[in-house]
Amino acid sequence: MDGTTLRVANVGSEDDIEAVRDVLDELGVAYEHVDSDPEDSYPQTAYFQIPSDLDDAPLARLAGERGMDIELL
Repeated sequence: MDGTTLRVANVGSEDDIEAVRDVLDELGVAYEHVDSDPEDSYPQTAYFQIPSDLDDAPLARLAGERGMDIELL
């Protein structure tokens, strides 16, 4: 998949990961969860491959609500 990487830091639980996925699904975005660091504990940083033309405003709102940080790399 071509595009850009969405970095979501300070992910506190699997529910946070699911909330990010839900927003991406609602936006109709094709995405791939490519990595999490660390993989087996929280908090963690999750990386998603997304289209480069994504409007990240809904994700920014979600991140603010849940105390996560997002960045397009």
